[in-house]
Amino acid sequence: MDGFKNIEINNFRGIDHLKIDDFSRVNIFLGQNSSGKSSILECLLLMVGMSNPDLPQTINSIRSRSYHSSLLDLGYMFHNYDLKVSPEISSEMFDETKRHLALYLTYVFDEKSQADMPTGQLPTSETKTFLNTLKMVFDIESNQQKNSYESSITVNQQGFNSNKKPAESYLEKNSAVYLSSDLGGSTPANDLIELAKRKRKDIVTERLKLFDSRITTWEILNSVAYIGLEGIDQLLAVNMMGDGLRRYLNIVAASANPINNILLIDEIENGLHYSAYKKLWEAIFALAVSTNKQVFVTTHSKETLQKLNQMLEERPEYRNEMRLYTLENTLKKGDQAYKYTYEGLSGACENDIELRSIAL
Repeated sequence: MDGFKNIEINNFRGIDHLKIDDFSRVNIFLGQNSSGKSSILECLLLMVGMSNPDLPQTINSIRSRSYHSSLLDLGYMFHNYDLKVSPEISSEMFDETKRHLALYLTYVFDEKSQADMPTGQLPTSETKTFLNTLKMVFDIESNQQKNSYESSITVNQQGFNSNKKPAESYLEKNSAVYLSSDLGGSTPANDLIELAKRKRKDIVTERLKLFDSRITTWEILNSVAYIGLEGIDQLLAVNMMGDGLRRYLNIVAASANPINNILLIDEIENGLHYSAYKKLWEAIFALAVSTNKQVFVTTHSKETLQKLNQMLEERPEYRNEMRLYTLENTLKKGDQAYKYTYEGLSGACENDIELRSIAL
């Protein structure tokens, strides 16, 4: 399996310092609100997209549910909004390579950006100190050889991109997909198109039938997902149906698509009735194994964990493929991640022990 063995995060959003070891195939993050669950998913996504300077703004747009995120909004990625202390992320991969990424907000003189200024406006000291550039500086270390790269994006005074520089001569072998907690923020169309091309439609159909036995088929028409139901003569657009079906289909399609080897799911329970949790967990584990995928999930639902435990009781072959981490900001040790394997989850469920927060 490709993917992450561990991750270390410094000065990113609400996280001062956090290191998490021993990732497995399916990794689940628990914790109270603002404990850093979503931030970890964002860091993992950044580590796969280090050469793409658009990615930090895209992540901010997803978080804010706004597609007008400015470069200065990236200050929220800096711990305590201290722009002088760069967020840094490090990780070791299963192929033994090591990665390190640092983000910088700075000023870079850009003739094109200056040319975009309104006629007659002269540069001032404020113009010169305007933070107009994001730099993503990263290293890849493999076989005792380290290669350094840099990607950057510069905006003009109106906030529009004036110069974008992806990292030269860098080719990323991993591909990650992020499914946000926003039920209307993602579509399964691209995954379903890829699965149809690969003649893998039956895999998704079987999983959909477990969700609703009336489902007979699915199709993609003009980049819109449709499903067929018994007793109805025409296909129905998924985006006009319930949140639960859309969420379930998004996750199953992304899990089944072999193109992406890393899947990030934020607040997995959103939109789903508790009766679907066990079916979804089984689909995630089965499809992650069959596509050799690594999955990272956040949740704050106790019922989700109970259904996960029930599924693992019935499917022991998946037990070693799972890790749980409870995130906690402690007074003495700062940010911590407490790890549980299947035995810890099973014991907690049997004895009604709270895993979502150590402090509760």
